[in-house]
Amino acid sequence: MGESRAKKKAHSQVLEACPYCIYCGGAVSAASIDHVPPLAMFRGRRRPKGLEFASCKDCNEGTGRVDLVAALLSRVAPDAKDEEEKAELKKLLTGVSNNVPGLLEEMHLGADDLSAARKRLPQYAAASFLKTDGPLVSAHMQTFATKLGFALYYELTGKIVPDRGGVAARWFSNVDRLEGTFPQSVFDILLPPLILEQGKFEVSDQFSYQWRLAENERMGLFFASFRHSFAVLAFVTTDVALFDMKTAHPLPIITPRTLKKLLGDRV
Repeated sequence: MGESRAKKKAHSQVLEACPYCIYCGGAVSAASIDHVPPLAMFRGRRRPKGLEFASCKDCNEGTGRVDLVAALLSRVAPDAKDEEEKAELKKLLTGVSNNVPGLLEEMHLGADDLSAARKRLPQYAAASFLKTDGPLVSAHMQTFATKLGFALYYELTGKIVPDRGGVAARWFSNVDRLEGTFPQSVFDILLPPLILEQGKFEVSDQFSYQWRLAENERMGLFFASFRHSFAVLAFVTTDVALFDMKTAHPLPIITPRTLKKLLGDRV
């Protein structure tokens, strides 16, 4: 069977198993396959099969710019090691520049800010730093993290997060990890990492994820790591009434309906 026919067959099987968009609360018919994470995040766009989800056209196409930004940030560390990776990074930079105006400028650190960052992390004084807490980066990465939560919940349970459910997610840069912002205690809860692999081909150096379900699968905690560049932590529930976000830094809870609007804003 040719590669194209095999791909069509695999996609048909995904849609047969789940004929509804996993991001729309199960209320909208699926018309395409969404790869989470997207192909652009992997070296040479080589990605093992798996983590492919039924999606409506709006939810799939609405991720284009979001995935582009996340793919770029996933290349922050380690540095490109050969000409292929350098060419991919250049292509991603061009794509972000053309499609997300102002984002690259937002990430640039001036001399004073760069000096301050190196003083905070003297062990990395020779490294380059980027500003990743600006509004454009934050908005796109928040959407990416939220969508990842919806996808991983379906992957581990086979169930679509319903309209009354939602995702509270946050992404963390590698500097967040270095400065101790990331809550390390979550690793006491999570199960061992899972990876994408196909035969002997695997991409654990580029992506892995962990999880833990509770309350008879009505709640889930998911963690995903992208190279040494950034990570995502997502809390998922089938009923937002189960969430207790009365903390010092409450996370926004994104329902399927809210996600649809966010994706529309990112087109």
